[in-house]
Formats: sequence, C-alpha cells, structure tokens
Amino acid sequence: MLFAGLVAGSLLWLTCGLRGCPDPAGLGAYQPGGAPVLLDRNGEPFADLHPLETRTIALEDLPAHVPAAFIAAEDRRFRSHRGVDWRRVVGAALRNITAREVREGGSTLTMQLARTLFPEEIPGAERTFRRKLLEVRTADRIERHFTKDEILELYLNHVYMGAGAYGIEAGARYYFDRPAADLTPAEAALLAAILPAPALLHPRRSPQAATTRRDRVLAEMAREGTLTQAEHLAAIAESAMVSDAPASRATTTLAPYFVEAVRARLEELFGEALYRDRLRIHTTLDVDLQRGAELELARQLERIEAGAFGAFDPGTPLDDGGAAGSPDLQGAVVFLDPVSGDIRAYVGGRDFSSSRYDRVTRARRQMGSAFKPFVYAAALERGFVPSQPIADAPFRLTATDGTQWAPSNYDGTFAGPVTLRRALVESLNVPSVRLAMATGLEAVAETAARAGIPGPIPALPAAALGTSEATPLELAGAYAGLAAGGMRPLPRTIVRVETVEGEVVREWETVQEEALDPAITRLVTDLLEGVIREGTGRGVRGAGYAGLAAGKTGTTQNAHDLWFAGYTPGLAGVVWIGFDRPRPVLRGATGGGLAAPVWGAILARGEAGGAGEGSWPMPGALVDWTVDSSTGQVLEEGCEGAVGERAVERFLAGAVPASVCPEQPGVRDRVGGFFRRLFGATHPDEVEPDPEGIAEPVGVESLSTDLDVETLLGHPRVRLRDQD
Repeated sequence: MLFAGLVAGSLLWLTCGLRGCPDPAGLGAYQPGGAPVLLDRNGEPFADLHPLETRTIALEDLPAHVPAAFIAAEDRRFRSHRGVDWRRVVGAALRNITAREVREGGSTLTMQLARTLFPEEIPGAERTFRRKLLEVRTADRIERHFTKDEILELYLNHVYMGAGAYGIEAGARYYFDRPAADLTPAEAALLAAILPAPALLHPRRSPQAATTRRDRVLAEMAREGTLTQAEHLAAIAESAMVSDAPASRATTTLAPYFVEAVRARLEELFGEALYRDRLRIHTTLDVDLQRGAELELARQLERIEAGAFGAFDPGTPLDDGGAAGSPDLQGAVVFLDPVSGDIRAYVGGRDFSSSRYDRVTRARRQMGSAFKPFVYAAALERGFVPSQPIADAPFRLTATDGTQWAPSNYDGTFAGPVTLRRALVESLNVPSVRLAMATGLEAVAETAARAGIPGPIPALPAAALGTSEATPLELAGAYAGLAAGGMRPLPRTIVRVETVEGEVVREWETVQEEALDPAITRLVTDLLEGVIREGTGRGVRGAGYAGLAAGKTGTTQNAHDLWFAGYTPGLAGVVWIGFDRPRPVLRGATGGGLAAPVWGAILARGEAGGAGEGSWPMPGALVDWTVDSSTGQVLEEGCEGAVGERAVERFLAGAVPASVCPEQPGVRDRVGGFFRRLFGATHPDEVEPDPEGIAEPVGVESLSTDLDVETLLGHPRVRLRDQD
C-alpha cells in the first residue's frame, strides 16, 4: 500500500497532477494580450486599457547591472538553484509561521516566470497546494529546457512592471522614457524594487516607499559585488523621480488622464490579472461633457499664451520635468455628480502626450478665496447672520515674535462697513479675516475639515484667505457637499467590472458622508449665487451660461493659482489654471477673469445633461425677510422710514435679527450729505492702500486674537429677535 502511494505520488509529481504540466517549449514566442474595454456612463465604449507595446531585448544588449538588480531584488541564488530555492522556501515558511500570516513568499525568478507565462494553468491569485505544485514542477521543466541566461532573458522580457508595461524595455520607457540599454544602476534597481506591488509602489504615487526599496536593492547589489562602493554611493544619491514624458502606449485621444486613473485603481485591485481577460469596465465618464471640458480649457490656455489678456511670459524650460510636471501653462478641470460622486469630466492637463502629470489628483495648491465659503459656513453655524456688518478697514496683527501682518483687499482699497453677504460676494479679504477671527480660527478649521477640505488647516488668521492646499478633485468634492445639501459624496470613477459574458466581477456603491447642516449649506448657496450674479464670478454669465449656479473664485498671491469652484443642482466642478512650478500666470490675472469663464463656457455648451435645471432644496429652517441692502438691517413690516435699496435676505428661522424702522433724516443731515457728495469727502475708514502690506496706515487698528467679537468685527454683533 505504501509502495502504491509512493508510485502515485511520483506520477503526480512527474505529470503535474491529472491535468498535466504546462509545456515551456514555446515560451520564446509568448506575447501578453487582452485589453479591458472602458464604457462611458451610457454603456458606450470610448477607450481600452491596452498594455504598453512590448519589444523583446536580448540579455547581451543590457548592461550587467540591469539583470543584477533583478537577481538582487528577487532571487539572490538564481545562478545556483534548479528552479526552486529550498533554503528560501524553508526560511519564508518559518517566518510566516512566526508571524501567523503570509508575509513572505519563496518564489524564484523561474517560478515567477512560470506563473506569468501560464496564468490559466497557474493562477497567481490562487493560494493552494496544487498551484504551488504546478509552479514548482513547471519551474523545474523550464530549467531543463533553457540555460540560466535564457531564463533570465525570458523573465526580463515578460515580467510585469505595472501600468500595463510588460518587460524591461516597456518598463524603462514608461518610467524613464529611455531604452532599457541606457538604464543607470539606480534606475534598474528602482524597476526591480517595485515588482512585488507595482500599483502600490508606483514611484509617482509613492516616491518614498519606492526609494526605500530601491536603496535596499542597491545595498544588496553592493554586497554581491555587482556594484563598487563608489557606484553604490552614486546610485543612492541619484533621485528616484521618474520621467513625466509620454510612454509608448497607444492611448485614446479622449480623457487620457481619466483612463490612467481608472487603470491605476483597477491595478491596485487586480494587478497583472487585469490584462488577462477582455473585461468590460463601466465608468462614470460623460463623453460629451469631457470633450467640452478639454476643448474649452485648451482654448483658454491658448488665448492666455497669445496675449489676449495681457503680455504673457512663457518662462524657461524646467530642468526637472518629472518632478515639476511641465514647463508650459497648465490647467485642470473636474466635474462630478454632487449626489452620487460620479466623475463626469476629468482633464488632468492640457496635453497628455507631453505630460502625464495628473493635476486633478496630484496638484496640491493653495486655494485662495475659493476656500472662503467654508469660513462663512463656520460663521453661520455659530450664529452669525448674512446681514452682519463687518468693518472693511485696515488693521495690523503682531505675532509673538514681533512680525506683523496687515491683510489687504485685492485692489488695495477699503469699503468701510459691509455686510457679511457683500464681503463674500465681492471676495473682500479684510472682512473675511475679521469674521474668521470672530468666529474662532479652530472653528473655521473644523468646519472646513467636515466639508471635505483635507488640510492641515492652521488656526492662523491668514488661513481665512485660503493659504492651505487642496487638489482640484478635493475642492470639487467639498463644493459637491454644498450642492447636495451638506451630504458630501465620495468621488467614483468606476461603477462595475464585468466579464464579456456579463458576469459582475466587482461593483462600487455610491457613498455620501454627512458634512454640514442642510440649512447652513442653503444659506451658503444663496451667498454664492450672488458671487455669480453680481460678484467676482460674473465671468460665468459672460461666457454664456444662464442656468442656476453658485460658486466662488480664487486667486493666490501673485496670481500663481487661478481657481473657479462652483455647482449647479446636477453638477459640481472646479477649473484651475497655473504652472506646475508656481509662478505668476499674468500680471493682474484673477480666477474670476480667467478660470470662471472656462467653467461657464463648458456648461454653456449644453452638454452637461440638464445640470442647471431644477432648484436648490429649501430646508424648512429658513425664512426670508426684507432688509436695507446698504446696512443689512431687517425692516419692520410696513416701514416707510429712511432706508436704502430694499432686498430680501434669508436667515435661519431661529436666528432672525431684530427688526427696525429708521427715522427719516432731518434737514441738517440731508444738507450735510449733499455737501459731502458734492465735494467728495471720503469715508473715515477709507485710506490709501499700503503696497507693502505691513506699514501702519492712517487710522489702523491693532488687533489680537483674544479680543472680543465686536472689536474684531469692528461693529456690534447683530442682536437677534429672541435676545434682549
């Protein structure tokens, strides 16, 4: 009986089980295939995830340090074993038992080659004894058919490098835009280092993790003697930044940044298996909106460069394009559904063929005044009302180390007392800082974080002006929460993955997170409608869009970043314009002048599927009252007193200011007002702008963060109806 068992076991070993062993005889002709198809939101194909074109390269054409790097990283005893490194297998097993989980594998280069080239017979995702038996037995057969150099050449030409790149040549061109024969030791070590998890260790997305693993490979190469000490030190000092130049992949002309974002997400989940089947990927892309976004952004950038808005300085080429992106003027556009989070349009730059740097998700830039809505949301949450007067007058803040800061408005002038509404509509900096300080800087940071601004948001007065950073996608997500009544959606690019037979492999549900109170977001929306109607966002209307919309412009210091973030009942979106390495776009450029028209022009094309139709939800906790628009005072019913232009203001039902009815002015007041208008007397709060921003203008106030609210605002806090 024992003898029969031994015979049966031997036969199973020799034949790789009942199904037989994969035949390695034809390995040299193997080519990877399979291109998952991407479908738009209507189920129509618009692109595929075709792998990088693979070109076979002979081992003798590679510098010695290239194969040495892969041996050092993956299989140090490659030259001495016969397909299986039993010392490594036993060591890995003991370490996994000690850790009580699988942390380390024992696969050699030959075993990896067997798994790569026979994915049907040896499925990499299958963790079974049968799979390991097939892998070991096939590796043994490969070792019998080929020499070590031939195995190494096969491995290097077929190993999966991530991002659809198969083989060392495709990997070298994708990551470094050069042939494999020209790779440096540091570059070869980096490619070898990312093999265990190319999606997670991608040098562009995880540069620190990739660099750490690269340095380990270089150290092993030095121990093995394939690098001298001088070569090792030089390689360690070399930057691990990869090229941002185009790869040799046949890509779609539509939404290439979106396609690569989808590819990266799927590779995190499926790895190399993504390319083994012709999967059907249902995405969220609206191809019509996408085409309009690409076209309008490109047109605006071309107009800027042509001098349509003033003299344009193209600057000088960058010497580190991989680190900084592109030397050219760039832009980004992203639109998403405010309820589902489905990304409808995604433009990561003006030209994917010259720069793969994805500004939608990677360009973290100061937000400027596009951050202000969250300052005002924090104030409204804490009982301030849209009619609250705030002093638009100069003041200076002195830090504990003696340094001073005096915020100023964009045009350097001051308007005197303004309402909270007017301060946001006209994007006045000084009242915004005063309001943030009166609200509480920690409270502003907390509200912004709940709304989806990633931070860190320092509890400093300047933070009210948008000195913290966000990517266009992060900012769009925060504005989507405003559009959706306080429920912020998580962005989604993929709805589901199916086989060609229609079997669902993976689905993604929509996810919303509670961010802000619905009544507060409706008040903020009401204010931001005014920005587009009569404030800094008028460029949206000038571009031809007449639908319902709310939004905010943003311009950072010296016009480095130009923003417009806005939303309709059906879409939330962001436009950013700037340089990858921050520098002025144009002298005097603003987000309202250059970014807002792009946003408006995209929606004016009528390709957004009724995004501007419908209405904003109206929570029952809001009420409307007639106010004096010049002072913000709520007027008593039937008041015929001395008031300016009347307007309707919206308030929280429990936070309505006490109403008044001003008396008619006397003769002396009317005559005095006539002569002041006749001779142009200035408002006592109006002073000449300070070009340096810190000198003490006439009548300046010195404020500190521990002063009472009324001193910070420069006006008494509005008394509410239910207060004495």
